[in-house]
This record gives sequence, structure tokens and C-alpha cells, in this order.
Amino acid sequence: MNFIKRLLETNFLGNSILRYLISILIFASISIVIFVVNKIFKRIIDKIKDKKDNVGLRLTQFLIRRVSPLLYIFAFLISLEQLNLQDFRTTLHSIERGFVAILIIYLLTAVIDFLYSEILISSKLQDDQKKAMRILMLSIKIIIVLLGVVFIIKNFIPTFDITSILTTFGVGGLIVGLGLQRILQDILNYFAIIFDKPFVEGEYIVMGDTQGTVSKIGIRSTRLVSLSGEEINIPNSVITSQVIRNWSRLTTRRVQVNIAVALETEKEKLQRISDLLKKAVESVEKTAFAFARLSNFGAYSVNYTLAYYINEIDYNNFMRLQEAVNIAILENLRKEGISIVYPIQVVRLEELNKKEA
Repeated sequence: MNFIKRLLETNFLGNSILRYLISILIFASISIVIFVVNKIFKRIIDKIKDKKDNVGLRLTQFLIRRVSPLLYIFAFLISLEQLNLQDFRTTLHSIERGFVAILIIYLLTAVIDFLYSEILISSKLQDDQKKAMRILMLSIKIIIVLLGVVFIIKNFIPTFDITSILTTFGVGGLIVGLGLQRILQDILNYFAIIFDKPFVEGEYIVMGDTQGTVSKIGIRSTRLVSLSGEEINIPNSVITSQVIRNWSRLTTRRVQVNIAVALETEKEKLQRISDLLKKAVESVEKTAFAFARLSNFGAYSVNYTLAYYINEIDYNNFMRLQEAVNIAILENLRKEGISIVYPIQVVRLEELNKKEA
């Protein structure tokens, strides 16, 4: 017994053998508890998951899988508290606080990665939305890491004064901030465009006096190609502040045409014109007749109003179908001997000839 007592009281590097054994015992006990709790949680989650699978369960399972190895390191740091570390104790406490900060940073970034993967799986995001989501998640992770680094530096270097540094760069930061304000607005509006999707690349849009086909949606600006072929570069903040008309998403376009026929046209022919206009519209694919009526009288004409719809998204095809309807109208009226009035000037010389006679 005396031998064992003397052995346990033997000092090695400033600590007795007994202290080392207690430290090892604490580490082993905490490790066993972590292992058992981990197994219990896994079994409970597996049983619940068989009945009902949801994001909360998957997140819990994900965190347990990520955190478990780090808890053993934390158990080791706790076991070191039993040793007489003298001057190293303050450093040990700093290491422990730094480890906790790293653990929090690791967990937050892990949660962000998990949420990102869940969004990709559960949502039908397009490629540009996935790109925007990656940029957004990366930005959040960078901010978290930077805050964690500041905390860790402050922990190991107590004299580190972040307030004075921010004050020193306050004026410069204000100037830079004012300069970057518009850029940041453009970047934030980029996410608004990507996720709200008022338009996508390849669509034709109109904003005030500006119109064209969207060629690229960038982080800072969006590029349009006008009908004349020139490229128009518009900041995203300007785009989101205007009313956007997206012509490419028109599923049905309404067309209204005014047709003037000669005033001398016979009554029977005038009564048939509405039917002739209807047949002209119905002879062309992707059209829907609305109405055709005698609307008013001109100085030398009888005016009809024709309205119909063309079910075509592409603008070029829409113009092709409208052209086909116009040609069909001309053909139907000419077959019936009905002439369309065009601007002419009639000079009557009857009175002048009588006076000369």
C-alpha cells in the first residue's frame, strides 16, 4: 500500500501521478457519456425517421454527425483542468474559449451548408437562382467567420481593441461606404431579380423609353440588346425601381384593326363585311375572333372595327400571323368586289363648266 501511495504521489512535470489518473478518468468518463448519448440519439432519430421524415430530424442528425468528434476535444480540454498547469492555465482558458468560438462558427457554417443542400433538393431552382444562392450563402459564411476571427483574436490578445481600429478607419470607412452604397444596392437588387424573376435571359422587356432583349443578368448590372443591335447596360437598382413590361410572357395578344370601305358600297355588301372579316381571322392558325362591326363613318368611307386575338408568345411569329390575317382580309373583300378606301382628292368641275358655257 505504501508503495502504491508513494507511486501515486510521485510528481512528473509538476503534477502527481494521481492527478494524471484523475484527468484521464474524467476524459474517459465524459467520452463514454458522449458516445452513449450519441448512440441513443441516433436510435431515437432513426425510429422517428421511419415514421416521419422532416427537415428538423435531418438537421438534428446532421448536427450530431458533425459535432460528435469535436465534443471529444472539448472533453480533453475539461480533463486538463484537473492538472496543475501553473502559468499555462490562463492560456488553457483562452484555448477553451477559442475552441468554443470555433465550434460555434463550425456549427453555423454547417447549418448554412445543410440549409443550402435542402433548398437545392426540395426547390426547383434554375441555374441562375442556384448561382445567386451560392453567392448569398458564401457571403453569410464569410461574415460569420470574420466575426469569429475577431472574437478569437480578442480572446488571445486582451489588449486588442477593435473599437479603436473601427474609430481609426471610421472616416475612411464612411467615404468607402458612400462609394460602395450604389454597388451594394445593385448587388442586393441582383438577388431580387434572380429570385423574383420579373424576367430571365432571352426575354424582351420594356422599361420606360428603354427596351430590348435581356442578354445577361449580372451581379451589378443587366444587359439588354435593342432592336437596332446596340447593347444597353442598366444598373440593377435602376431596373427594380421601374415598371417592367415583359412582352415575352404574353400568352395572348389582342389586335384591333380599323378598315374603311368605299362610301358607295351597296347595302348588301356592307352587311356581309362582318362575316368576311370573321372568316379571314378564322382562316389563320392560333387566332380567336372577337368582333367585327360597322363603327362609324368617315368623310368618304364606311369604317369597320375588327378585334381578334393571336395566341403566340414569340413576337416574330405574332407579326407573321397578323400579316396572314391582313392578307386574308384583302382577299375576302376583293372577291366580293369591295374596295378599301385610301386617301384621294376628288375635284368636281361641274359648276365651273356651267359658268364657262
